[in-house]
Amino acid sequence: MNMLLKIVIAAGLLFVSHSQASANQDMRIVSAGGSVTEILFALGMGSNIVASDTSSAYPEAASALPKIGYYRQLSTEGVLKMLPTHIFAIKGAGPEAVLQQLEALGVNVFYFEQERSEQGLYTLISNIGQRVGRTTEADALNAQIRNQISALPKVEHNVSPIFLMSANERGLMAAGSNTVPDLLLDVLSLENPFASLDGFKPISSESLLASGANLIFLPEHQTRGLGTDAICKTPALSSWASLHGCNIQVVDSLLFLGLTPRLPSAAKQMAQAINAAP
Repeated sequence: MNMLLKIVIAAGLLFVSHSQASANQDMRIVSAGGSVTEILFALGMGSNIVASDTSSAYPEAASALPKIGYYRQLSTEGVLKMLPTHIFAIKGAGPEAVLQQLEALGVNVFYFEQERSEQGLYTLISNIGQRVGRTTEADALNAQIRNQISALPKVEHNVSPIFLMSANERGLMAAGSNTVPDLLLDVLSLENPFASLDGFKPISSESLLASGANLIFLPEHQTRGLGTDAICKTPALSSWASLHGCNIQVVDSLLFLGLTPRLPSAAKQMAQAINAAP
C-alpha cells in the first residue's frame, strides 16, 4: 500500500473520528513538544493525548504514549494513523508543510509560543488551558506556580553559578538569555554572566575563566556517563577546575531545560545546590 493511499484511508478515518469527537465533545490530541505535553497532563488532559513526540518524557505516563518522532521531524502519515482531532505543537514544530497538510485534512492545529520568562510560562499555560476548555484549572496552576516561586529559598552563598549545555572535547556551550537556565537564575535574583548571549552559544575556556563563575550546572544527558572528576579533566574545563575545584552540579535535563510547571522545583534545586556549595 503506497503512502498516498494510506493517507487517504487515514483521512477517512479521521473524518469519522472528528464526527465522534464533535458529538462527544472529546479531543484526541497529538502533542508535539515536551512543555506542551507536560502542561496538558498538569491540566488534567492526559487521557486525551493519543500520541506525543519523543521529547515528551514527563510525566511517566507521557513516556508510555505512542511516539510520532521528534517534534521538528514529523510526518503526515505518522500523525494521521493516531486519528487525532487536534495537534498541539510548540512553535518550531514541523516541518511546516506537514502541519499544513494535516490542517488541510481537517486536523485542528494549534501552535504555542514558548517565551522563556516567568510571564511566558503563565501565558503558555493560559493559552493551552483556553484551547482545551480548562481555563479555571490553568488559572489555579498559574497561582500555584506563583506561590511556589515566592516561597523559594534565598540564595545566601557567595557563589557565581552558570549553566553549560555541554562541556566536552568539542568545547563549551553556555546558556545565555532566552533560555530556561537563564530564567532560573532570574527567579533566584542571580545574574547570568553570559546573559549577553542569545540562547545557547559556544564560549572559550578563557571566557569561562573571565566570567568569574565558580559553580557549573550541567545537564545529565550531556555527561555521556562520565563522572564530574572526569569531566573536570577535559581540556575545556581543566584550567577552570584547577582554580575553583571540580564544582559541578549534574542536573535533570528535562527539569532544568523545559518551560513547564516544574520550574519552581528546578529553581529550588538550583538554590539548594548553590547554598550547599563549598
